[in-house]
This record gives sequence, structure tokens and C-alpha cells, in this order.
Amino acid sequence: MNKLRQTKEGLLIPSSLLKGIGDPVSVQRQGNVLLIESEERRAARGRAARMVQRLRRVAEASEELTASAIAREVAAVRRKRASHR
Repeated sequence: MNKLRQTKEGLLIPSSLLKGIGDPVSVQRQGNVLLIESEERRAARGRAARMVQRLRRVAEASEELTASAIAREVAAVRRKRASHR
């Protein structure tokens, strides 16, 4: 059995499809999508989303998005990430 099945109780996902994800596993529903991922991957996706939000705020705040503004934001994110290691 290696196919997804929908039952009366919900969605049945065989363990063979989840091998390699790691422990613990994060399960989230976003719209019509079910995300099953490792905690590490979920955290990385969250960090990427926050970086995109910051870049969008910089773009909205300035009339023109310059290469130097992008470089400053990228450098700030890299400094912050380096301090967490």
C-alpha cells in the first residue's frame, strides 16, 4: 500500500511516503494544500517568508528599489542569521 486514500475519518498517508522527512514532523493545512515537512524545513520556510516581507516593506517605503537597498537588506539578514549560529 503506497497510495494516499481518503477515508471517512480523513486522509490516510502510508508511512512509506513519509520516510526521509525526519522527526518530528510538522503538519499544516494552508488553503487546499496539506504541508507535511520536517521542523527544520518549516523553520527555514518561515525565515524565507520573513525575508521576503522585509524586502517588500523596503520596496514600498522607497520610490525606487535600488540594488544598494536590496544589498543592505540582504546583508542585514545575513548578519542576523550569522549571529544565531
